[in-house]
Amino acid sequence: MSEGQDVAQKINERYRELSPASATAFAAAAGSLPGGDTRTMITYDPYPLYFNRGEGARVQDLDGRWYHDLVANYGALTHGHNHPELIRAVNDQMQRGTALGGPSPLQYQHADLLCARVPALERLRYCNSGTEATMWALRAARAFTGRDVIVKIDGGYHGTHDWGHVSAFIHGGKTLRQPLLDLPPANLAPGVPESVLMSVVTVPFNDANAVADVLARLPGRVAGLIVEPVLGVGGGIPARPGYLAELRQLTAQEGVVLIFDECATFRLGPWQVKHNIEPDLSTFSKIVGGGLPIGVFGGNAEIMAMFDPARPEPLYHASAFGGNSLSLAAGIAALETFGGAEISHLDALGDTLRKGLDAAARKAGVVGRAVGEGGLSYFHFGAVQPQNASDTAAARRGRDQLRALVHLHLLNEGFLTARHGLMCQHIVTDMSVVEEFVEVFASTLRLLRPYIGQYHPDLLEDVPLPAPGAVR
Repeated sequence: MSEGQDVAQKINERYRELSPASATAFAAAAGSLPGGDTRTMITYDPYPLYFNRGEGARVQDLDGRWYHDLVANYGALTHGHNHPELIRAVNDQMQRGTALGGPSPLQYQHADLLCARVPALERLRYCNSGTEATMWALRAARAFTGRDVIVKIDGGYHGTHDWGHVSAFIHGGKTLRQPLLDLPPANLAPGVPESVLMSVVTVPFNDANAVADVLARLPGRVAGLIVEPVLGVGGGIPARPGYLAELRQLTAQEGVVLIFDECATFRLGPWQVKHNIEPDLSTFSKIVGGGLPIGVFGGNAEIMAMFDPARPEPLYHASAFGGNSLSLAAGIAALETFGGAEISHLDALGDTLRKGLDAAARKAGVVGRAVGEGGLSYFHFGAVQPQNASDTAAARRGRDQLRALVHLHLLNEGFLTARHGLMCQHIVTDMSVVEEFVEVFASTLRLLRPYIGQYHPDLLEDVPLPAPGAVR
């Protein structure tokens, strides 16, 4: 066995040694849950860790091991686990009722807080998830404009509805030409009908010229353009300076509804407030529900007026748990305890993390760099900083096993990150945790140098290094 193979085997063996209860739970779950879980993104080999408790910025697995949580439930738990104000709000509301089947003052109280925070939110409505929020925003754009075509970003993730699962940076499915225009082929997730491509066009992130070309070639046919200010699962890539302002100008000129999907980037300010660009519609979820399910879509009052049941032929919107009292109570507590100081803290944590990861790679003699904004970060192997999803795909091609070993070893060392590379912090995360993580990340890369040298020699730089220690 080569030295590289030996390192990989020891990482896997240690993971299994540290998590026998999770292995048992995974086997039991497979009897009723395909794949042993109900969220594709959090499943990984040989089996995912199963957790039973969260406390502050840590989580505990079934074997009793504690981990520093650098996932924050993929950005949703910005306040950490068991935040006292959120717990108090949920407990109080549980005594009054969770979903009473009629309007509640909590709806406009939560809405008023959101509208005060986000000037572009003139009116809004509630649903249960980010998937629903983006679905309703797209439907609203179509209903308002009387047009059918949606422009989305290649690699942009907007949930699991059919319109969002075109080139959504997920594995599987089929790649087909885009029938409306001679653009690069689009990927359809399994189960998404080819007919969707007659109403969805994809263009690269950070390329305003591509958007201008589509709008010019489909005059009067484009209803809306949906974009994440920071490309999420497509690699954590921030919008280049000026890009979204250019999209704002282009869409306004053509009467196209500009939609910012800020389900993940509300924790950045939200992005549109921090950067002073107002879309026509916005979508939110995650943090604005205080750790409970929620979706929000809204914006321009004229567009949102289509949902008013008092108007002739309103846009029908129903949801048994949309705007439920429990999520709104938690969300109000979350919004009231998430202001400038908390955002600045997340910004500082993220800046320190990304600079530290870059330094860790240099220290380990491994080619790679961190990207992101605020409390959202990714690390990519390779010398090129990705500008769009195609760049991310190129950086990851052939390196799945390397990235998996980094992920497993970080778990072995007590740090929870996302399998696909996302790193998020909580407002209760201490700077010392980020600094410790950077050191562990550097030691992880040093440990994996023999593996990288065997399978990815292009990623190694010649630097003087101490002898790697044994896997603990």
